[in-house]
Amino acid sequence: MSQDDVDRDPGTVTDQQLQQGQAMRETMETVDTGVTGDIDFVAPSVRDNPARIGLGLVVVLAGLAAVVGVDAVPDLPFGNGVVAGISISAILTGALVLVRRTFTDYDTATTADVEYRESVTVPGADFDDALAGAIHGTSRRRVDARRDVTERLRRAAVSIYAQAERIPEAEAREAVAAGTWTDDPAAAEFLSAESSVATTGDQVRSLVGRRPKLASDADRVLVELAALAPGIDAADWADEPSTDPDRPATVRTTDRQRRQVDRRTNRWTGLTGLGLLAVGVGIWAGHSAVPPSLMVAAATVVGAAGYVYLSSPPPVELAVERDLSTTDPAPGEEVTVTVRVTNESDDLLPDLRLVDGVPPAVRVVDGSPRFATALRAGETVAFSYTVEAVRGDHPFDPVQVILRDFSGALERERHVQSDEGTVLSTALELSADEEVPVHPQTARRVGRVVTDTGGSGVELHSVREYQRGDPLSRIDWNRVARTGEFATLLFREEHAATVVVLVDARAEAYVAPRVDAPSAVDHGIAAADVVVASLVGAGDSVGLAALSPERCWLEPRGGATQAARARSLLERHPAFDGNRPEGAFYGEFAERRLRRELPSDAQLVLCSPLCDDDAVDIVRQLHARGFPVTVLSPDVTASASTGQRLAAVERAMRISRLRRVGVRVVDWDPENPLETAIDAAQRRWSA
Repeated sequence: MSQDDVDRDPGTVTDQQLQQGQAMRETMETVDTGVTGDIDFVAPSVRDNPARIGLGLVVVLAGLAAVVGVDAVPDLPFGNGVVAGISISAILTGALVLVRRTFTDYDTATTADVEYRESVTVPGADFDDALAGAIHGTSRRRVDARRDVTERLRRAAVSIYAQAERIPEAEAREAVAAGTWTDDPAAAEFLSAESSVATTGDQVRSLVGRRPKLASDADRVLVELAALAPGIDAADWADEPSTDPDRPATVRTTDRQRRQVDRRTNRWTGLTGLGLLAVGVGIWAGHSAVPPSLMVAAATVVGAAGYVYLSSPPPVELAVERDLSTTDPAPGEEVTVTVRVTNESDDLLPDLRLVDGVPPAVRVVDGSPRFATALRAGETVAFSYTVEAVRGDHPFDPVQVILRDFSGALERERHVQSDEGTVLSTALELSADEEVPVHPQTARRVGRVVTDTGGSGVELHSVREYQRGDPLSRIDWNRVARTGEFATLLFREEHAATVVVLVDARAEAYVAPRVDAPSAVDHGIAAADVVVASLVGAGDSVGLAALSPERCWLEPRGGATQAARARSLLERHPAFDGNRPEGAFYGEFAERRLRRELPSDAQLVLCSPLCDDDAVDIVRQLHARGFPVTVLSPDVTASASTGQRLAAVERAMRISRLRRVGVRVVDWDPENPLETAIDAAQRRWSA
């Protein structure tokens, strides 16, 4: 086939294109998989720039001669234009290089924030960011952010007031615009239609250390909303909320590319300019019988620059061993990790920096996975830190190694895997101590749910005439003895329930009251653990699913084998691995797919923090289509900032909306046992 044929046919691949594709794949595999082979680093050579090296040697030799008393610098007259031109050129060039140095940044390795768990956000963080921007941002940003803050509070007020007063949202919107929804004049004016968008006054207040009026008014609005929202006590908000909380939006940098790079750090950039400047000034001063001390300084500087330029980083020949204090920890147990690193090369490693590859879903609770030292040839160094065990299998990443030479001008970054890959494995212990309440929607199998159907059971249902073939044990012998008529006793039948445990593992569910606290997904998985074990132990048919971009579905069944299947999924399925999912989640599509998979007699137990309206919409759709839903909702809200208080009020109203349409909601404080919250909810349901 000719080249013209290849150009005309886009489906044809040439050998050259295949080679390029293979090379690209190998490069990507090197970056993504962390292969620890060395990357060739071509050290500078004298032959690279002979003119520059020759000039530097002349300056160095002249400076050394001046040190020993030999006047190697000729006493040339000042009137010599050539000498003056060289001097001025050297001074200007050196000054230019030094100026450029001020605009040059260090180029060093970036390490991952391995001390914390995956990205976790605090509920209300987005509102806090908008509020801070409305106070501290630029002029245009302050106006836009203030408008966003006001609109967010106005929407919340309309929704909460409409639910509290049981009126349409249109009427509630009119009440908020007119300021009649509250007795607080400041809160009413803040959300009224005539509210102004002033920013200058708040900026002045912030500069003089006073609380901005925007923050004060927003806090007063939240106090009024808390009075309307069930389950929120504004008296607990004794402390003044923060408008600019000291917290990151996320706590882990997700950049875990295992780079293998040799780089110049630019630490000594400008050293050559300093040498040129000293040479120029030394030549300029040489005409007036000034001692050639500047030439000595120039020689020293140029010599140092030559060392920096011609040096190369030490080799990375390290052996890594990693030990865990326990191989079978329980969830929440602290595990000590000990890392030993041995220098197997024949060279001294003057500046060795190590960052252990803590699994993304594991949190460091004591010590540090970072270590810095100098390491002689054959020497071994060890360091330890403590992590908190979480459910599942969590392999450790390779150790990030950053190695520099004596000057720090050259840096070599590698990732070194331990001799035997380390995995932190924690098994869930399914507990069946708590009886989880379910709706009276059952399958046609014997179980624990009492129905309204007469048959065999323990509770009397009705009495009917005797029919041929009725068991003798169900004949009403008292009636036979009293009247001589035969009758059969019917009891309420007990059937098994078909329950699917649904865990909210969307990106929005990765919220926590603090960035170093377990996320709502962790609490949801712990609740699913209890629910699955309890339902299976009670004889119900149990399945498992996840609201997540990662599809997870376990068909409802009964028995100990089903409990083991569910435990395996909770421990190892990608939807529950503790990492915030990156893919998009489409709630309407997921709800329709789940309805197709559910048995017609199924009911759901959803473990969700109810941190957004999407979760509420999914629950209401499922419940309205004949699949009763019980929600176990861990409360991970806080009250340290204005945004966190708003998130707590919004969550309380979501719970209220669900309860009004017949959805059972267990509002669970994770600081207390789940059993306590279930018992309190059962008393409320039976009241």
